[in-house]
Amino acid sequence: MLSQFQRMCRFFFPILSFILLFGCSRDNKEQKLFLALGDFPPRPALDIDTLETVKLPKGFRYKIEFTVEKEDTLFDRPVDKVRAYLFVPEHDKNEKLPAIVAIHQDGPNTHLGKAEPAGIDGDPDQFYGVELFERGYVVIVPDRFPHAERRRIPKPETAGSDMMRDLNLWLRWSGQLILKGRTYFGKEVYDLMCDVDVLETYDFVDHTKIGAIGHSAGGNVLVYFMFVDKRIQVGVSSCGFFDLIGKFNDNDVSFANSVFALPGLAKIGKSADYLALIAPRPFLMTRGLNEMSNEEDSKKHVQETKAIENYVRAYYKKLNSSDNLKTIYFDGGHTFPSEIREKAYNWLDKYLKR
Repeated sequence: MLSQFQRMCRFFFPILSFILLFGCSRDNKEQKLFLALGDFPPRPALDIDTLETVKLPKGFRYKIEFTVEKEDTLFDRPVDKVRAYLFVPEHDKNEKLPAIVAIHQDGPNTHLGKAEPAGIDGDPDQFYGVELFERGYVVIVPDRFPHAERRRIPKPETAGSDMMRDLNLWLRWSGQLILKGRTYFGKEVYDLMCDVDVLETYDFVDHTKIGAIGHSAGGNVLVYFMFVDKRIQVGVSSCGFFDLIGKFNDNDVSFANSVFALPGLAKIGKSADYLALIAPRPFLMTRGLNEMSNEEDSKKHVQETKAIENYVRAYYKKLNSSDNLKTIYFDGGHTFPSEIREKAYNWLDKYLKR
C-alpha cells in the first residue's frame, strides 16, 4: 500500500515537473501544447480489485478494475472505472521487470477493447500485449473509453458492437469533456497515466523501464500520452500518428471527427510538435505503404508521415539522439504484421532490457 506522502507525490509530481520544465529549460510552446489538451483532474487514490486470475504457461493474467474518476453529478455519470488485463511473467522474489502499457485500436468492433492486445479475441496481428508478456514484460492492457466494458450500456462485458450506438456514446462523453474544459485526447492521456500509476504499485515492476505500444488510434494517442507522461521511456506507434491540421483540410474528403480537434492548436503549432518534444526518448513509428482505400491517398498518407518524421528528426538531431527516432515503411495495409511486430519488440528490448 502507498503511504499518504507517496500518494501526494504521485498526484503532484507531474504538475511540479511541468512548472519546473516550463520555468527553466523549455520555451513556452511545450506549455501551450499541454494546455491545449484541456484540464486534467487530480488522479484519485487507487483501489485495485482483482476480478479474475488465469495461470498461463509463462506466468499469470489478471483481470483488474480500478477507479480513475469520481462520479460526475453534473452529467449524472457514475464512478469511472477501468477494467484491464495485467500480465505478470514468472519472476524471482526480488526481481524487477520492465513493463509495457499496451493500447488497443479503435474500429467497428468496439466490444473487443482490451481483449484484442490480450490475445483473447480479435485479429492475431493485434496480439502485441500477450506477445510482449511472453517476452518477459509486465503488461497492462486497459479498456480505452468508451470501449468494451467501459461502455454505458446494459451488460457491456457481453454486449456486441453496434456502430451507431457506440459512436453516440463516444460523442456524448466527448461532448461532456469539452463542456468542462477538457478534450478527448486529454482524457485518453489522463486514463493512461492512471494505468502507469497501477504499474507502479507493484514491487516487481522496474519504474525506470516502462514503455508503451499501440496500433492505429492507440498508436496515435500514444504520442500525446508520452508528451505528458515522462515516465514512459520508449514508445512504438503502429500505423497510428497523423497530423490533425491536415485531417481537417478541405482537400481531405475523408471523415473528420471534430472530437479529435484540440482548441487553439493551429495558433501554437501542429501535431508533430507533440512528437518532437518527446525527444530524446526513443520512438518508433510504422507506416504501411497501402493503408488507404486507393493508391493516391496511400501515397499522400506516406508523404505526410515522412514530413512528420523530417520535422521531428530535427529535434532529435539537436539533442544528439537521431538514432532514437525510427520509422519503418512496409509493403502492406493498415496492419501490424508479424515481421513488423518483431522489429517493434526488438526496439523495445533494446531500450528496456539493457
